[in-house]
Amino acid sequence: MKSRSLLINYCGYPSTPNAFMPDNGLAVLAGSLLKYGHETLILDYNTLDIMDLLPNEYGIRLRNLRESPSDNADELKSLYGRLEGILEENLAEKADELSRIIKQRKIDFIAFKLWTGKSFVNTIKLAGKIKSMRPDIKIFAGGPHVDYFRDRIYKVTDVFDVLVYGEGEESIIGLADYAVDNRELDTINNLIIKKDGQIIETPEKRIEDLNDSFPIYDTSVYPAMEGDKKLKVFISEFSRGCPNKCNFCGHSNKSGSSRRSKSPDRILEEFDYVAKTHGSRVFRNGDSNTPGPLIKDVADKIIEREIPVEYALISHIASLTPECLKSLKRSGCFSLFVGIESGNQYVVDNVINKGLNLEKAVKIIKEARKHGLFVVTSYVYPTPGETERTRKDTFDFIMRSGANVATFCPPIVTPRSAWGDKPESFGIKLDDDYFDQLMSFTPDLFYPPTEWKPLGYEINGKKFHEIAVESDNFARYVEEEGRKKSGIITQVMEDAALMARHCDMGFGEFRDSVRDYLTVGDKDLMGALLKKINSSVANLPDVGPITDPSREACRTVA
Repeated sequence: MKSRSLLINYCGYPSTPNAFMPDNGLAVLAGSLLKYGHETLILDYNTLDIMDLLPNEYGIRLRNLRESPSDNADELKSLYGRLEGILEENLAEKADELSRIIKQRKIDFIAFKLWTGKSFVNTIKLAGKIKSMRPDIKIFAGGPHVDYFRDRIYKVTDVFDVLVYGEGEESIIGLADYAVDNRELDTINNLIIKKDGQIIETPEKRIEDLNDSFPIYDTSVYPAMEGDKKLKVFISEFSRGCPNKCNFCGHSNKSGSSRRSKSPDRILEEFDYVAKTHGSRVFRNGDSNTPGPLIKDVADKIIEREIPVEYALISHIASLTPECLKSLKRSGCFSLFVGIESGNQYVVDNVINKGLNLEKAVKIIKEARKHGLFVVTSYVYPTPGETERTRKDTFDFIMRSGANVATFCPPIVTPRSAWGDKPESFGIKLDDDYFDQLMSFTPDLFYPPTEWKPLGYEINGKKFHEIAVESDNFARYVEEEGRKKSGIITQVMEDAALMARHCDMGFGEFRDSVRDYLTVGDKDLMGALLKKINSSVANLPDVGPITDPSREACRTVA
């Protein structure tokens, strides 16, 4: 007996343009379920319509009131209350819709993707409403939030029957069988279960062959992909795993420290499938640290086959060579993201543990620029132990590196990272309930950090808001000086640069325009922007009579 399921994404109001991109993780889970003969439907509510949560007239008024918050406290409180009411109405509408679908399609289980921050809170509310309407429905949850917080989630809510950590493609098949009484929970890997007040965690297992993982974006499975309410810029996964153990990062919790890669042919099959399904050949690489040889192999195959493709890539300086960079540009790579974190070598080695030589980084960035790549560098500022000397070193590095963009984020201490496990070793003080606070914390990238909800920590003897002010001021200083000295701008990610290219905007103009549209809830202008980008990425040469790999990916396994 095969199952019927819903895969659900409800993030709430967006703060960045990539919130409108297709959800690769849910598409991959759908591919696994379909491959084994199960029925599933992706309900991704992070479309243009999610902007209804902030009506334009409210957004404009809210922006004006924020200019003098102390003078407008009562009206701000009233306005926030009305917006909370709109959110609650939206959640109730979605719960009603999901309840009807569960009944009509005879759904056996639903699975939510959990994100940290407001999305986590909203998803709990939505799941709770569904549970009250359909008490017999099995509700599962997975995603990056589970990887970081694991059983801590059960301190906040019991609405999820099972949590899935790590890689989900095989676990979702086990849960699908469990939902129709064909399997016991304790035989399924990567689960966190609360039973009789006890937490049970089943063994972790990672996928051995990533070529078995294939995303499905057919509108019959992923109806939000119809029309222009989602961006037609797709995430492409080349590899998983990161051997670097950066002290602030917990990415290896998801996919381990050993690298596993798809074959270049399989990656290109995904490109072709997306092109035939949605007419787009524009991608953002979704890896945390793509291996250098794989990067070059994929690029060389694109060149060899003359595939018209454009993409943004995330990598590590150590993975890049001049030969690789040359192939990247020729293959259609437009933008390249590399983490630097600090311009002081001691900080990079001891505070960050980046495994990065700054002098090599300068050479690679300049080489990338020479080949015409748009280079985005990222920094944690201020780092634990930041001084005037390290600040100057970071500023000087940015100016001499020649990168197009420097992005900054204040330090966020996450669980299952060196900073989180041993904060005292880095001069960090955390409130006893800090990680509980972090579960509902949203880094709102379209507002200055000074307006974020504060976190209970001290770094360098400073509270969160002091750290936020310092980070925001440094970003402003770099942009002001950078425009005069080197043309560098700040706070434009590699995917946003790619989007800007497809709507005929300058990179800073795109950043500021999208920030404005989302800040004031201008759904019409944001919708026009999505439509323009989608039209541009679909304006590509005919891809020809290639074999449709989705049929192979979704073949039923007996």
